[in-house]
Amino acid sequence: MEGITSQTASVDYFQLLTVQLQHQDPVDPVDQEGLINDLTQFSILEGIENLNASFSQYMELQELTQGVNLIGKSVDYIDEASGEVKSGVATDVFNIDDSIQVLVEGQTVSLDRIARVTEAG
Repeated sequence: MEGITSQTASVDYFQLLTVQLQHQDPVDPVDQEGLINDLTQFSILEGIENLNASFSQYMELQELTQGVNLIGKSVDYIDEASGEVKSGVATDVFNIDDSIQVLVEGQTVSLDRIARVTEAG
């Protein structure tokens, strides 16, 4: 069910509910308690989705802060191409494809490749 949001599920639910109400048996009407339970579940799902979005934004901000704190520091990093440990001073931080990158001696390095940080000089 990946890719289905609470909004999509709610729209589908209300379309089905509308059809169900149009064709309900007057002697045996739709259970209102069940409807309330369904609406509560959609509300909870929407709250969880909003919480996940907020947490994701918080994590992005946290990574950016970590990167900014590296500027002017000497860092050791694992070179992605060679696997060797290289060193240099971090001079810039930027975002590429939702991934925080640090510029070290002209080399773009992702935060997860940084192995050690020390004061420059």
